Amino acid sequence: MRRTLAVCWLPLLVATSTQVMADNGAGCGIGQQIFAGQTGLAPHALAATTNNALSFNQLFGLSFDSLGCNSEAVVTTAFQRNLFVAGNFDNIARDAAQGGGEHLQSLAYLMNMSGEDAERFYQFTQQQYDTLFGQPVDDHEAWLNQLDAALETDSTLSQYAMTRA
Repeated sequence: MRRTLAVCWLPLLVATSTQVMADNGAGCGIGQQIFAGQTGLAPHALAATTNNALSFNQLFGLSFDSLGCNSEAVVTTAFQRNLFVAGNFDNIARDAAQGGGEHLQSLAYLMNMSGEDAERFYQFTQQQYDTLFGQPVDDHEAWLNQLDAALETDSTLSQYAMTRA
C-alpha cells in the first residue's frame, strides 16, 4: 500500500518542484504571495519553503491557476543558465582554465551550442580566462552579461550570447 501511494504522489511532487524552476523566483503559491517584492536569498528560500515543504500549495495553485501560478509557464534557457552558473561557478572557472570539462560542457549545452561550436567555446573561455574569471564574482548574472559581451566579439560564438535588455 505504501509503495502504491509513493508511486501515486511522485508525479505530483515532480510537477510542483519543476514549477519552482520557472522565472518567478521562488515559484508560485502562498510563499510567493507573502514575500512578493522582496529580494535576496532569505525571502526566496522562505517563500520556496512555504510553497513546497510546508503546505504543498503549489499543486493547488497550478491546478486552478491561482496563488500566482501559471500552469502554462515555460522554464527559459536564460533562467536555467543563470541557475546553473550560480551553483557551479567555481567548477566552470576550473574547467575554463583547463579548456574543457563537464561543467563547461553543461554550460555549452544549456546555451544550445552545437558540438563544433562547443569545442570552440571551450578554447575561447580558456583564452579569455583572465577577462572572464580574473576578478572576484559576487553577481553571477553580471558575470553572464560579461560572458555574453565576450561572446559577441567572436563571429562564431556571438549567436549564443543571450543579451539582456
